[in-house]
Amino acid sequence: MVGALVALLDARDSVVAEGLTTERGTRTLKAPAGTYRVRVRRIGYLPFISTPVVLPRGGELLLEVESPRVTLQDIVVTSNSKCGRDDPGARTLSVVWGEVEKALRSSQITNGDLAGIGRAEIFRRVVGLNGAEISGDTTSFTIGTKPPFAAISAQRLAADGYVIGNEREGWRFYAPDETVLLSEQFSSTHCFHLVREGEHPGLIGVAFEPAPGRRLSDVEGALWVDETTSELREIVFHFVNAGVLSQFEAGGFTHFARLASGAWIVDDWLLRAPLLTRQQGDGYASRLARTGYTEDGGRIVATAATPPKQ
Repeated sequence: MVGALVALLDARDSVVAEGLTTERGTRTLKAPAGTYRVRVRRIGYLPFISTPVVLPRGGELLLEVESPRVTLQDIVVTSNSKCGRDDPGARTLSVVWGEVEKALRSSQITNGDLAGIGRAEIFRRVVGLNGAEISGDTTSFTIGTKPPFAAISAQRLAADGYVIGNEREGWRFYAPDETVLLSEQFSSTHCFHLVREGEHPGLIGVAFEPAPGRRLSDVEGALWVDETTSELREIVFHFVNAGVLSQFEAGGFTHFARLASGAWIVDDWLLRAPLLTRQQGDGYASRLARTGYTEDGGRIVATAATPPKQ
């Protein structure tokens, strides 16, 4: 079983150690002596939890894991929105979010062991309204111990917002990464519901938006999951409550890929904001006009293991 999340749970069902299985379907975890249960989570399948296991033990622990598949094609989408992800009444939402959470957690764990995955490039560029690049700067580097794409802390984003600045001085804007999306801060400040859209055939989305009454700059969008494989494909979002910036298609995306080893990585990402100038309108009034875009992004350009065909 490649790329499964294996965790040791203590008596309170808290995770003591967790990791991804290798190409051989094995995982080594270190924990203090004691009694644990082993939880195995694999994308597309219901979780498996073993009977109690006593550590230390003399040899390898072999588990026969049998879990039913998760079926997303038959889920009925409604317009009901749940604020926070822990509402016991939101069963269909929790099923889809469970698959999202596995991919996000897998990617988060992979980020802790990135050495040898390959090379990445990050860029900053200015493009015109027609999409043509006006200027840009690209840096290529070997991926080390830190992920090439990472957000600032969930606590700061919840407290300060996702866009900081103004028309006169410019803006700094941020996107959520795996740690942010899995955080209690993100869950408690957003509402969620399931969606399907014609432009995303074969996918089901977990849409998110700021909770009622939240006035700080924020993000609104959806996490898109393959209905057949239950694999997370991408996150698409735009900025809201960000003043004039919200009027001009500011936002971005984060794309996920599964490596042949079973590890998950963010392999493509982009943040986009408009370039604005104030122009004289009729009479004495002026108006903001979009002259182009600034784009900050990056991608994995080579990996040690080629991702499987999606």
